[in-house]
Amino acid sequence: MTISTDSMAEITDIGKSPGIQSSRLMISNPENMTDVTNMSIQVMGVLQSTLELEKLIELFDDEMSAIVPHDYICYENKDENIKYELGKSARHSSNYRLVLFGKSLGELTLARNSKFVDVEIQKMESLISALIYPLRNALLYKQAVEKAYVDPLTGLSNRAAFDKSIEQEIEFATRHNHPLALMMADLDKFKDINDNYSHIVGDAVLKSFADCTAECLRRSDTIFRYGGEEFSVLLRNTNTAGALLLAERIRKNVEEMLFDYNNIKLNISVSIGLTELVEGDDVQEFVGRADELLYKAKKNGRNCVVSS
Repeated sequence: MTISTDSMAEITDIGKSPGIQSSRLMISNPENMTDVTNMSIQVMGVLQSTLELEKLIELFDDEMSAIVPHDYICYENKDENIKYELGKSARHSSNYRLVLFGKSLGELTLARNSKFVDVEIQKMESLISALIYPLRNALLYKQAVEKAYVDPLTGLSNRAAFDKSIEQEIEFATRHNHPLALMMADLDKFKDINDNYSHIVGDAVLKSFADCTAECLRRSDTIFRYGGEEFSVLLRNTNTAGALLLAERIRKNVEEMLFDYNNIKLNISVSIGLTELVEGDDVQEFVGRADELLYKAKKNGRNCVVSS
């Protein structure tokens, strides 16, 4: 069902006390104003209990539902590529642009099959204004966490992200009885590149390799900079045969890649160890086996894939 917007407003705060943010509608009854303000302060206290964005929206939805019944809530922040929805879309909606100190925090939409009346809109807008600061804090936290999991040179997920992801992937594969493959890849003779051409060139090689490899992957695959010139790739729902095809494609594309940096032209190759999760594997055994296979690829003359 398409949502038709009955109202659109902007909820802002420019430094006033919590719970007294500006709103589209004025509340004329002073006693009602006090009740709404107290209600907003109480809700803000609840919202300050988490920095997780999705949990924050869920808490807000719970608090709002008890005061203004609704069937649907959607928080969207296009700048951060976020869209989180709860419930089912409905005929009537109110949409709010959320702004703090002139900076957009995204938009919030509430909807239901019956129209919101003025007194509900007053309460709704007051509660939404109580969301402003907790939402800002949750967005900052999300950005900080994401930054902590990103390798600044290549833009790939880093070792910390790998350590977190592989535990989750092993648990998921085991629970659903799905295959899971792991590649450990290492650029061949990378130390020679740093020694002979400088670390600046070495960094450019790493970035080019990361881009080349990422282009070979599917949406369900995740590549990480494991450390130095070593990279890892987690292949969800993929067995050894399928992973081998992908590993060979990566190896071949890297071999054929034309690296040219400030007129420095280099041939690059990669060695890959590949294994599939077996029953009883923990993280250490799974990664250790892939590392051993990578070492065999190096011993076998480099620029090759060795699998278990």
